[in-house]
Amino acid sequence: MDKKVYRSSIGLMYSLVAILIAAIIVGSFLYIRGDGNMIAISVAYVIAAIAYYFAIVYPVINTKYILEKDRLEIRCGIYKNEISFQQILDVYKKDSLGRHPALSEKMVFIKYRDCGVTNIVGISPKNRDEFIHELQKVIK
Repeated sequence: MDKKVYRSSIGLMYSLVAILIAAIIVGSFLYIRGDGNMIAISVAYVIAAIAYYFAIVYPVINTKYILEKDRLEIRCGIYKNEISFQQILDVYKKDSLGRHPALSEKMVFIKYRDCGVTNIVGISPKNRDEFIHELQKVIK
């Protein structure tokens, strides 16, 4: 099997949070721009813009799920995980707002065993049904 890359879908909640945070940053800058110490204000907004990029934009650019020859590789921001196909116990789809390496509420949950411990990770590939189909072909 060749390497197959699935980008993450971006859910409504993620989009709303991103827009709300951007509006707060821009709105507060417009509100206090006429006040005194512009250097301190400018530095604060540069820091806020950098934080916004790494917290909101970078995960959108970087989140992907890669079906390799023998494993699933999950990348979301700085989070990285590799799960061997042999470790996977179950794959199912479910909507969730939990904290997972996913940018959408519509997730695929992967139950797997790692060093004797059963774990579950939720991911949000764009083509959820196709992803599940491809993954189930290689884990059987």
